[in-house]
Amino acid sequence: MIKKYSNRRLYNTADSKYIVQQDVIDLINEGVNFKVEDAKSGEDITRAILNQIIFEQETQHQEFLFPLEFQKQLIRMYNDTYRHMVPGFLTQSINYFTQERSQMSQAWQQMMTHNAGAFVKQSQDMAKQNMEMFRKTWDVFGLMKTTQEDDAPPEQEEAPEGDRNDALEQMQKQIDALQSQIKSIK
Repeated sequence: MIKKYSNRRLYNTADSKYIVQQDVIDLINEGVNFKVEDAKSGEDITRAILNQIIFEQETQHQEFLFPLEFQKQLIRMYNDTYRHMVPGFLTQSINYFTQERSQMSQAWQQMMTHNAGAFVKQSQDMAKQNMEMFRKTWDVFGLMKTTQEDDAPPEQEEAPEGDRNDALEQMQKQIDALQSQIKSIK
């Protein structure tokens, strides 16, 4: 229960505190059912407060929820013999839209989750391809091979310290040779 006093202040009886219009909007967004009552007369003024919120929202933003043509048609409906059907129709329409929006949101989330997985897999595949191309490029220049046994599978045991130094020395010579070739090309 929210009470509206003559000084235009709103008082939330559930929380025992004064609130502002944004608090009412927050209650609506949270799905809280409430009633706004005039503190002096006891009259239910919930609709008037909600209309005021809608009016202010429509005048503060550039993207209107109520297109001009809709507003005109709504005004025309006040004089129509079928006007009693309009509230039910609008309520059902907005409920249907809300359900569709929820389903679209879920579908979007599933698509993003699926695509994120596909993106990660694609990225991994590309990384593998890039590493393979990098390895082949180094093979072309002979930079990855340190012994004459090019096609021999790598040994599982670690090479002795002397062999490792020889391999590093051989690689350094190959790098130096490549650098001098690059300098001569420039």
